[in-house]
Amino acid sequence: MFFRIRRRWLHVLLVNLALLTGVAMVALGVVVPVVLLSEADDTRLHRWSEIGQAVAPVGVFYSGVAFVAIALTLFLQGRELRNQREELAIAREEQMRSSEIALRELHTDLIRMAIEDPELRQVWPEIAAGVTVTKRDHYCNLILNLQKVAYETHTIELAELRGALQHLMASRDMYGFWAKARMARVAITGGDEAEDFFTTEVDRAFAAAAPPAKRNLLHRCRVHLRSKLRRRSFRHGR
Repeated sequence: MFFRIRRRWLHVLLVNLALLTGVAMVALGVVVPVVLLSEADDTRLHRWSEIGQAVAPVGVFYSGVAFVAIALTLFLQGRELRNQREELAIAREEQMRSSEIALRELHTDLIRMAIEDPELRQVWPEIAAGVTVTKRDHYCNLILNLQKVAYETHTIELAELRGALQHLMASRDMYGFWAKARMARVAITGGDEAEDFFTTEVDRAFAAAAPPAKRNLLHRCRVHLRSKLRRRSFRHGR
């Protein structure tokens, strides 16, 4: 950054120096002939005329050099303006990305609060008709959002994103969460290019994954009983 600023100031200094030199040469080209003509006789004027005709090609050469210098100056200024526009575009993109990351961090905090507090978890609407949101659903949502942010911030490449999603879909909970939440997610984020791209990638991993085997009835009863016991202990603790 320091060298870029230094180069920019050097460029401005050279341009200003070239302009001052050009103005000085034009002024001398006007003042010197006037002074000499005011003190010259006919013989001297005739001799100067012959000398002027002899050195006329030199004047043409310097005129060409001046034209090239002006063209080069305009070219450098145009390139500098393009560089400034590119830098502004990059800065604007970085600012938008930082704002999006800050919003996602806030979303993560809200989900974390819902995971830790059953009462706050009840605030969230159902994923689908008759399907309530569980702690695992919120946790799966956090994991997927992490993959999305990692890809959008260029922490991982597309191949790594696809590999991570394929690995995640091997989880029964992740597979079940996406099966339940996909339609609600599309209804909310549909039309956003980045969201549509991520949804397509998750759909690809979901379609390639084998449906996990369902847990038996005894296991589901145990999970339900543990959940009820946790809620009771949490309420008594409060």
